[in-house]
Amino acid sequence: MEFNKDDYKEQILEEYNQKIVDFGNGMVEITVYHDYQIRQLGSFKHKGGATDKSEISDEAQEERTKNQSYAIKRKIRGYALANDFKWFTTLTIDPKQYDSLDYNSSKELLLKWCRKMRDRYGNFDYLIVPELHKNGAVHFHSLLGDIPANFIEAKHPKTGVPLLRNERQVYNLTDWTYGFTDCEEIEDKERTASYLTKYITKELMTDKEMFRKKRYFNSKGLKKPQIDYINSETDNLKDFIPNFGIVETNENGNNVLEKVIYKLEKDATGQLVQKTNDYLIKAKKNHLSTPISKTDDTS
Repeated sequence: MEFNKDDYKEQILEEYNQKIVDFGNGMVEITVYHDYQIRQLGSFKHKGGATDKSEISDEAQEERTKNQSYAIKRKIRGYALANDFKWFTTLTIDPKQYDSLDYNSSKELLLKWCRKMRDRYGNFDYLIVPELHKNGAVHFHSLLGDIPANFIEAKHPKTGVPLLRNERQVYNLTDWTYGFTDCEEIEDKERTASYLTKYITKELMTDKEMFRKKRYFNSKGLKKPQIDYINSETDNLKDFIPNFGIVETNENGNNVLEKVIYKLEKDATGQLVQKTNDYLIKAKKNHLSTPISKTDDTS
């Protein structure tokens, strides 16, 4: 796709080597880049655009949506970590009562249920990602806030014994009247956030039927993390250990840490502290032959 320069408003390019994400609850994540990154400020002025009758080829849809994947995952992870969700739930639509193979009708059932829950319980925080099965059926993975809903202990259908998974009680949510549920209380926010983003799959992103359709649903008023981009030395991080890093081979054949991530917390005084020394270093799959400072930030 070609863009005319007149399609753009004034643009400002900003150079940075650190991205600081403050989730507002004491959790802070700092990403440090080996090479400077360039981010584009200002807005894109789109002329024309898609309509309800627009069509798109399989190839164009795949290219268009895979470019959105990282941004969507970042946003979902940000919501998941910045808000106090209590429950991880899977909502399944009963195919004997409803057309679970039709995404639009399944989505409408979901949104209808969300409105009912808000009317019944008042504040109802949720973050929901659909999953498309190979047979076309849809079900929904969700994070729910702490609401006085009807969570009951799940039991084995034959023995009546409480159903446990990894020695933890599984629950059913009887407020979901369109099928079946599987619910667990959240213990590890980071792990739950990572688990939810895994459902932003290639199928969900590239399925032609998903063109111009939402890949996730969230309640209004969810907290968002504060993200700052700075150009700074890393002396402020010298006392911390990177929790994650990606190694790449540069143009001279040397291995360098392309980027590292520090997972930190604020103490009672607002100072950054590190409570975990766990770390993981991975090799980058596709090495770049040109400096990454000339590419957009996709992390």
